Amino acid sequence: MRVLILALTLLHLPLLNAEPVKCDTIHDHPSIRYLGVGAFDIRYQNQRVLTDPFYSPHSYWDVLFPYTPDIPQITKVLGPPKANVDAIFIGHGHYDHAADLPAIQSYLNKDASIFSSQSSEFIFNSFMSSDNLHGISESEFGKWIHTANGWIRFKAYASEHAPQALGINLFPKKHTKKLNRPPKYMWDWSQGTNINWLIDFLAAPNSNKVIERIFIQTSASEFPIGLPEIDDNIIVDKVFLAAASFENVDNYPTGIIKALEPKSIFFIHWENFFTQWYTNPSPLALIDLDTLLNEKTLHNRLKDSKLAHPNHCY
Repeated sequence: MRVLILALTLLHLPLLNAEPVKCDTIHDHPSIRYLGVGAFDIRYQNQRVLTDPFYSPHSYWDVLFPYTPDIPQITKVLGPPKANVDAIFIGHGHYDHAADLPAIQSYLNKDASIFSSQSSEFIFNSFMSSDNLHGISESEFGKWIHTANGWIRFKAYASEHAPQALGINLFPKKHTKKLNRPPKYMWDWSQGTNINWLIDFLAAPNSNKVIERIFIQTSASEFPIGLPEIDDNIIVDKVFLAAASFENVDNYPTGIIKALEPKSIFFIHWENFFTQWYTNPSPLALIDLDTLLNEKTLHNRLKDSKLAHPNHCY
């Protein structure tokens, strides 16, 4: 049944394309290209925003060796570097959400902002200047912050990370000072505080008119931890929710779907990232797709829900 659900989901998607897809921008709405795991490439009003930069497949055995970015793969996913990335949102510090950040610095424009937890900022500051780093402080959670030349505003919400297995949350350390050296092994990329993102695409720079609103959560968490507060009656158009470890926490994703009532629901971080997920994705072994993709889990919203597919636009 799990294989059947995956196959039926993929039937609704275009054929795989190894090269970066150019998303259509309709009526000045954002183009949102999913890259796999927690990564997105978002374009809006000549601005470019990335999330959770991780593009390099590594096998289980590679965990034993220093992490090495796959530069040809990064170029395949992002295209050649053009120093045109205005902002990056990073949900937490694990390697499968941030380990390719050192390799994509040539993609950043000189004023780019990298938004993360303060713990992750200390990791990133071990290999890049603090000028581009913005660790979200406790006082900033739940408040609007503008980026991408004012075309985008967002609120960050502190969240949690579901245990990966057996009730164990791997590498959860929160850093309180700059690391003495850049991360070398996968386990050097410690989690820190998890962050969910409520993102608005605006009609004009720094305006209050919202063209589209999305919510991104790249790690499952027990409801209602990390739930955004919506106090302006603006509808959430799309939610992108991590599927990995969803059964290890209570009322997820059901509680979020019920609370936010989004127009569309997309599940991300479902791919086996120890294999080539960008061109040939397969689900993580521990994800029960039968349980995830049913009316009870989805609060009777199965018709509005699908697995997001790498290198496709939503």
